[in-house]
Amino acid sequence: CIESPKFIECDRHPNIEILTYTEIESIKGEAGDFIVTLNKKPRYIIEDKCRGCGICNQHCPVLVPDEYNVNLSYSKAAHIYFEQAVPLITYIDPDHCLFLLEKNFNICAEVCEEKAIDLYQDQEPEKIEIEVGAIILAIGYNVFDPRLRGDYGYGKNKNVITSLEFERLINAGGPTKGKLIRPTDRRRPKSVGFIQCVGSRSARKGSSYCSNTCCMNTIKSTLVLKEHYPDIDIKVFYIDIRAFGKGFEDLFMRSRRLGVHYLRGLPGNVEELPDHRMRVAVENTVTGRLEFFDLDMLVLALGMKPSKSTRGLQEMLGLQLTPDGFYLEAHPKLQPVDAAARGIFLSLIHI
Repeated sequence: CIESPKFIECDRHPNIEILTYTEIESIKGEAGDFIVTLNKKPRYIIEDKCRGCGICNQHCPVLVPDEYNVNLSYSKAAHIYFEQAVPLITYIDPDHCLFLLEKNFNICAEVCEEKAIDLYQDQEPEKIEIEVGAIILAIGYNVFDPRLRGDYGYGKNKNVITSLEFERLINAGGPTKGKLIRPTDRRRPKSVGFIQCVGSRSARKGSSYCSNTCCMNTIKSTLVLKEHYPDIDIKVFYIDIRAFGKGFEDLFMRSRRLGVHYLRGLPGNVEELPDHRMRVAVENTVTGRLEFFDLDMLVLALGMKPSKSTRGLQEMLGLQLTPDGFYLEAHPKLQPVDAAARGIFLSLIHI
């Protein structure tokens, strides 16, 4: 499923067809004459009948972690990923549906007024072949797993969260309806710390390159927090702030004027206190002193990694990769969105 008003507009366009829940199996041909073989997986839903009412979700008894909310909440085996999904139709999770696993308990099909749920017929993946003249690779990226570092307490201390988890917590459509809470006691934190470059700019603990978006993402988060909670104490631990785009430096200065404390230096140790607060030890590289801060919550700004599908598509299309594992553009200045192979274009290149 896809989110964004722009994609809703695309879905309504007569010359655009969006194929969701579909994977690429193979790509053959050349520029102007590509043949793409797709594998469309079954939703166990008659798509033309489903109107996304959500009644099946209300009656489904199976709780599953909500991937869209970064597993901070639960959804059902019969669910729609989110309210603005394209297409706005239900999906039956075959790994958790009681009927598909054990052939019993099909209340979702019984309560569906449109008779759109198809659990009885043996739905199979559908192979689709399409002919296209050009291909745009927009495969996204993955994020660094902070558990691999082992020094910030992620996975052990519930009040240490990632930037993605933080985004869902402060989102009005998230699991807490936009209210920032500490996972341990579900109270609003009085102090929050952001640690930059977790998985970036470190060849020993992550990747050596800068992920490019983390600084501004954190600055945006501090502005949102100060807007909702003016009295909250915010500290940002960083190597250096890279506000490289138009107007970005102004946002950085606005964040500082609102009282956000930017401290140059990354924590070397995070200790969990008995009240589940974190004691952060960090060398202030401006003053040269070791400083300690007790914080209610820590947010780890995660770096980017190449998408899991990068390698598979590289083999299908014969593309080249940079040493960092991203697709190599034809020329960084003259052809920054062209791949080395003709007819193939990139939406995310070396960062």
